[in-house]
Amino acid sequence: MKKILVIVTALISFATFAGPGHGHSHGHGHSHSIVAVSKQRTVEIGKKQIERLIESKKIDTSWKNAKHDASEKKTFGKKKEWLVTFINEKGVKGKKLFIFLTPSGEFIAANFTGK
Repeated sequence: MKKILVIVTALISFATFAGPGHGHSHGHGHSHSIVAVSKQRTVEIGKKQIERLIESKKIDTSWKNAKHDASEKKTFGKKKEWLVTFINEKGVKGKKLFIFLTPSGEFIAANFTGK
């Protein structure tokens, strides 16, 4: 009787730890792949970054009226990035703002040199 109880307990323990949801099984319900943003979405993200830069006083308020110039995928070293440019003829520090985004649309940096 004792042996049967030990065997049943062991089988239940193995079954409990073997199924999805335990450890790092392949049925965990989400993907680890990075979703690249579209060219159109980079414009929206760029405009939001301009608003954030204005609020943090990194660029002047005239950038609220900046016009999208281009969005292009570039390779810097081994990394691919979106380079999104906006033009503002009334800009104080510069007339062209370069915004760098990851392929998935996360902000990296912004400057007036493009470097």
